[in-house]
Amino acid sequence: MATKSPVYCPVCNETMDPGEELEHHLVYEHRPRELAKQIASEWEAQESGDES
Repeated sequence: MATKSPVYCPVCNETMDPGEELEHHLVYEHRPRELAKQIASEWEAQESGDES
């Protein structure tokens, strides 16, 4: 029987509870500005080649 890997939130660096969806977590646990900062940070890292 295959098991699913835990879902990880890239914003707060936490693992979701079993059955919790990442989209639901992002909408209800993070503010829009926080999400925008995360996306901008990832984009900047890609553009500068600092992607890890």
